[in-house]
Amino acid sequence: MFICRWLVYFVIYSFLGWIYETIVCTIRWKRWENRGFLYGPICPIYGTGAVGSMIVIDLITRNGGSYTWWGVFICSVLGSAVLEFSTHWLLEKFFHARWWDYSYMPLNIQGRVCIPFSLAFGLAGIVIVYVTNPFVYMITEWISPMGYEIMGLAFMGIIGMDVALTASALAHFNVYISDAQEELNTHMERFVDSVGEKGSQMKLKILEEKEKFSVEYLSAKVSTMTPMARQALKRMVGYSGKRGGMKLSRSRIIEFMKEHRTHEDKS
Repeated sequence: MFICRWLVYFVIYSFLGWIYETIVCTIRWKRWENRGFLYGPICPIYGTGAVGSMIVIDLITRNGGSYTWWGVFICSVLGSAVLEFSTHWLLEKFFHARWWDYSYMPLNIQGRVCIPFSLAFGLAGIVIVYVTNPFVYMITEWISPMGYEIMGLAFMGIIGMDVALTASALAHFNVYISDAQEELNTHMERFVDSVGEKGSQMKLKILEEKEKFSVEYLSAKVSTMTPMARQALKRMVGYSGKRGGMKLSRSRIIEFMKEHRTHEDKS
């Protein structure tokens, strides 16, 4: 029951994090953004951070200790930075993609974390500990031990299926990108052989042709992707690719999705 109770809290905060992310990103990009790594309306990183703070506070109070608002702030700043950096690194390591990027922010570290947002998460930690946690405890106090077990197991099953679907879609997406990279390499080899110029003029033509072919081929490739793979692409802010491989920016991803919708409207 203990684990199931924390799992229920994890889902609650993951859902609240998804609401926050979706609203902020929808306003920023001026279009609907279904945020998060998974398909369901949850952002696990928020649930992990919030439940982590709840467990620490619970351990402190159970052992007769106390905590201060500035202590909560400092721990939240450091904890959120470590959690964001490690999560970002793992996702990029395994899936070669990025779901957030702070490169445009000052005082960022590899685009994975930045001091302004870490400070904001520190303030959010204070709100969670002193306002949100008591409210969550209050609205869930009616749940019986058996209720926690049923809800916890149900959430575990749903999240497990979501993770499996997401991993499968990302695997398919990586296959599409690998095929595109092979096609690009073959096309560019033929193009270089056919170009007569040398020096800077040749380099310029190669770059122009590479850009043109990448846009045309990937735009067509998006239409052949499975719906799940397209959804996975839509939620990314960038695709770093394997070493030496194809890379996609957020603006390029949006461009591909627009062209796909235009193609669907015409057909």
